Amino acid sequence: AYGARPLKRVMQKELQDPLAEKILLGDILDGSTVKVTAGSDRLNFRSKPAIVAAEVAA
Repeated sequence: AYGARPLKRVMQKELQDPLAEKILLGDILDGSTVKVTAGSDRLNFRSKPAIVAAEVAA
């Protein structure tokens, strides 16, 4: 039984919830790019901060 609803629940539990938690804790900043990779037992999140306009102008 791999319908849309069970898939949605898994995506929310394994991807959306941990990502939201990292954002709320400040581990991932606004505008960052996040790369998600699959580990052996969980998803791994890597974030790259957004390039600030002032940094680009310098």
